[in-house]
Amino acid sequence: MSHTNRAAALVAIAVAVAGGLAGCAHRATDEVAGTLAVPQGVLRVRVELQNGTIDIAPLADGAAEGNMTFLGGVRMDAADDQQLAQLVALDHGLKASLDAEDPSLLVVRGPELPGGVQGMIAYEGNIRVPAAMPLEVVISSNGHVTLVGRKASTVVRTRRGDLRFDGCSGDVKATTGQGNVIAYDHRGSLDVRSQGGDMQAFVVEPGPVLTLSTGKGTVQCHVPEDISCRVDARAETGRIGNDFELEVTKPSAYSAAMTGRLGDGASKVVLRTAAGHIAMRRLDPRKPL
Repeated sequence: MSHTNRAAALVAIAVAVAGGLAGCAHRATDEVAGTLAVPQGVLRVRVELQNGTIDIAPLADGAAEGNMTFLGGVRMDAADDQQLAQLVALDHGLKASLDAEDPSLLVVRGPELPGGVQGMIAYEGNIRVPAAMPLEVVISSNGHVTLVGRKASTVVRTRRGDLRFDGCSGDVKATTGQGNVIAYDHRGSLDVRSQGGDMQAFVVEPGPVLTLSTGKGTVQCHVPEDISCRVDARAETGRIGNDFELEVTKPSAYSAAMTGRLGDGASKVVLRTAAGHIAMRRLDPRKPL
């Protein structure tokens, strides 16, 4: 793996971090890039980060199919110069290794905060993965995830952060503790859940499952006019609207519910918000996605 490490040129800046980690006033950055080999026999990939903002897309034209690539930067915050020096001394590139219990799983890990260091380290950049290889993304703390052009199934979990899916034709299942979710030009099943945040999905070809569920926020679901589905939409506090002449009822003074069947009911559409509004709209075929 090639790895560009410019840690020697880093400068720590002692400034107050507004809205950041309490007491962490020392910062540094590093640039990283590299290639990760995908050994024969690997059937799926899992990316594990403590913190990060990542863009995952197919391999660039001309890239070897047996490899993955990454390009981006690492951001570091620490409570003092000594702890920042420990972060700067780390190898900041992404590392890949086979899972000890499942050699068909390749695990890609980013840099992690050493024990005893008060602060944060985050990878911010892209990862290029074969589009047809199943993928799991796990960010244990804060992380925004963008998926582009995925053809295989993808699972995403982040404790907090926004999610964006663009032009994916493989099934996507994702959860975030707090964050907005948007999906463009989606084909296949889509199951996304957030404890709080707005959701918007433009589904060109629905799969068996279409679930948009948020603890607090607006849910907008755009689907083809000729969709065949069973619909179950509920707003504990809020309103529901639709373009499909489905009946909306009010179980209580502040809640709304919408259930029904369109066509042969091939897909199951579940829309949920604890506090917010829900809309199920016809996808406008005249607008390119």
